[in-house]
Amino acid sequence: MTPKTLHRTLVIKERLRKWRRAELLEAENRVAQAQQEVDDKEARRETTAALLTRSGDFSPHELVHAAEQLGIAQRAAEAAKAELGERMGERDQRKEVAGEATREVRAIEVLHERLLKEQNKAADQREQAELDDRSASRGRAR
Repeated sequence: MTPKTLHRTLVIKERLRKWRRAELLEAENRVAQAQQEVDDKEARRETTAALLTRSGDFSPHELVHAAEQLGIAQRAAEAAKAELGERMGERDQRKEVAGEATREVRAIEVLHERLLKEQNKAADQREQAELDDRSASRGRAR
C-alpha cells in the first residue's frame, strides 16, 4: 500500500469519524431532551399528587378526577422514562461506533507514519549506496 493510498483512506476515515461524532452529539442532545421530558413529567405527577394529598373539602367527583389525572401523569412519566432509556441505549451505541471510528483513524495514521518512515529509510539507504558506489568508483579511478 502506498502512502498516497493510505492518505486517501485516512481522509475518508477522518470524515467518517466526524460524522460519527456528530451522530453521537445528536444522540446526546436527544438524551438531554428526554431527560428534560422525564423531569417535566415527574414534576407534573408530583404536582398532581400534591393536589390529592392536600387537605380540604373535595367532592367525590373531584377526587376521582384528580386520581385519574394522577394516573395519566404517572403513565406519562413512565413513558418518558422508557423513552429516556431508549435514547441512552442509542447514545451508548453511537459512542461505541464513534470510538471505533477514532481507533480506525489512529490505526491508519500509525500505518501511514510507519510506511513513510520505511520509504524514507529505503530512500536514504539507496542514496547511501549510490554515494558508496561513487566513492568506490573514484577510488578505483585513481
